[in-house]
Amino acid sequence: MKAKQLLDAIGQLDERYIEEAEAEIHGRNRRLPVRWAATAAAILLVFISVLGTAMAVNAGFRQMVLSFFHIGQVESVPDHNDRGFHVSKSDIGGRIQAEYIQLGDSYYESGDGVLYQVDYGENDTVRSVRFWNVQDGTAVETDTQKKSFSTAWQGETYQGEIYWCKHDGDVSVYGEGTYTDDSPETGWVTNSVSGRSDAVLLYLSQGRQRDYRQYPMLYHLDTGKTEDFLRGTGAEDLSNAWDYQWSGGLERAIITCLETEDEKTYYFCDVTKKSLTNLSTLTDRKIDGAFFADHDTLLLVQVSEDQKSCSVFTYDVTTGKLVQTLRRENYFLQDYGTYSIANYGMMFFGGRYGLYVDPKKTLSVVDLKTGSKTSVNNFVFQNNGSFLSNPSKTKLLYSVTEEITDESMGFSQLGVLDLEGGTFTAFNREGYAGLKEWCIGWFDDNRVEISSNQSGTNALYLYTF
Repeated sequence: MKAKQLLDAIGQLDERYIEEAEAEIHGRNRRLPVRWAATAAAILLVFISVLGTAMAVNAGFRQMVLSFFHIGQVESVPDHNDRGFHVSKSDIGGRIQAEYIQLGDSYYESGDGVLYQVDYGENDTVRSVRFWNVQDGTAVETDTQKKSFSTAWQGETYQGEIYWCKHDGDVSVYGEGTYTDDSPETGWVTNSVSGRSDAVLLYLSQGRQRDYRQYPMLYHLDTGKTEDFLRGTGAEDLSNAWDYQWSGGLERAIITCLETEDEKTYYFCDVTKKSLTNLSTLTDRKIDGAFFADHDTLLLVQVSEDQKSCSVFTYDVTTGKLVQTLRRENYFLQDYGTYSIANYGMMFFGGRYGLYVDPKKTLSVVDLKTGSKTSVNNFVFQNNGSFLSNPSKTKLLYSVTEEITDESMGFSQLGVLDLEGGTFTAFNREGYAGLKEWCIGWFDDNRVEISSNQSGTNALYLYTF
């Protein structure tokens, strides 16, 4: 296993490197293509829009044994029985609501808790975007709003149209400029901002793959103006920044810069105080991974020289205090097919809480801020299982991937580990063998989604635990 693959497992791998063949910027919602689901524990995504939100878990939760409940009822996944658009509901064991959205032969995408459909014209230009809010077994089309923008970064001019809709106090946004023959090294994409309905993030990018770099600006939906809100912090002078994690409504950021193929530098940016600090210089330690535990606490990861274990430190940005909470814990890395790696140890999700799988496949929730572990009672981790965090880091999706044929896979088991509620609920599935399920992830902060394609018709399955 190369060093860069070990470091990527700390939660810093960007979806662009999973989908390298497309050479486009995506990262709109937390999803994994099915061919990567079996190795998700090793390549846990920190989505471009990671907000670093901390969860409020009391001391009692950290001391108790977390319960695992396996529902006896097996879900029978419905066939794609027609080519129309309709939604049906189902109850699984009285604990889970399933919504089966038959999409017909039209192609829909999902993100920010909505379905959306993009109508393309000549040269792949976007002519229109439609949004649907899916709730309680119904899909209701919402009003689409649109504004244009034009801005510049590093000698390039970026312009395009941003589409969005508002629902339940949130904003769902679509906007991206992909690489073209006329501009092969530039692109842009929009992401919503948690807790804000007045603005979205506009990421401007240049380069591809390991030469990729990006810079965020704030796009104000009411005025249509673009704000360079990092100007004056020093972040605007970073030439190789490729990932941003946010906290406190964009008040603070952890910025990852790619120095070489195997080396990253992490910066802490205080947007309010207009400051930028190299975390290795700040702590006088080599840093191999960094993310927010909460607004005032950073989690810093160090990799051992043999690259088989890691240590975790907390850094209080207000006091400057550095405390070690984990020492030389083994990494969890599954077998990539080329490298043989023991699949037990620590999993990181870009937030305060991680998971630890011991050699006997039992599971514990780890509070990385304190180092305490909470056992998950009666749960045995399967080798083809994986976990994926929701955007706010409060829940973990568990899925078990089954290979049906060389070209078809599916999910035999789904579960959600609720870190706030202190419960882990899972159920088995059947009927997925011919559905060609290809993608799994979070539809929004509370609903799990699975995408499938059967005989030219598409479907989306949503699960609320």
